[in-house]
Amino acid sequence: MRETAENLEKMAKFGISEGISELILTTRNDAAAGDKLSSNAAPFGIIWKNNRMFLHLFKGSKTCENLTREDFFAANMTDDAVLFATSTFYDLKEEEFENVVYIDEKSASPVTAVIPFLKKADRVVLFKCVERTEAEDSVIIDIEPADFIVLNLEKEGFIVNRGFYSVVEACVHLTRYELTKDRQYLDLIRHHWSLINRCGRKRDKEGFDIVRKRMNEI
Repeated sequence: MRETAENLEKMAKFGISEGISELILTTRNDAAAGDKLSSNAAPFGIIWKNNRMFLHLFKGSKTCENLTREDFFAANMTDDAVLFATSTFYDLKEEEFENVVYIDEKSASPVTAVIPFLKKADRVVLFKCVERTEAEDSVIIDIEPADFIVLNLEKEGFIVNRGFYSVVEACVHLTRYELTKDRQYLDLIRHHWSLINRCGRKRDKEGFDIVRKRMNEI
């Protein structure tokens, strides 16, 4: 899906740039008859290359399962390391989510979607899935922005902090270690812990505490 110049400009102003932007995606879980609706949050990278935006999701994740069924999701922008690390390894409580009702008037017949997002996010982009390409172990989903929401008016942009991004990298390395048990990822995690110790804020160090907790559980 190739985006319009207007949408790409909005994305850039919101802080999503070309390459891979690590955001927390929130999706709606499938509910059995009579059950309450529930939400899922997990960090994933939105890929923006050659004016194309898409997700590359591996089968087996709850996000992939939900987005093979649901056409809308929210991308939550935050530099809260605790929120990022918690949503990587654990389920967030339902009270941490809020819902927005979005009406897709561009469809042949208007579609109404209830989309969960995170209350603690600074900004949220609602996305629509427009095309899915399935492989043996993954699904590539072309997406387009549907709406933009500002939750924190005092925060126009994120300050690049090495501590926060080291928490992000530590989360990525630990998920890879869980899959492969390759000890090189533990060395990388220790490297990022040294950066967090030197450069990180209090919240970044608390975020890494969650990574360490998860390491002790493995």
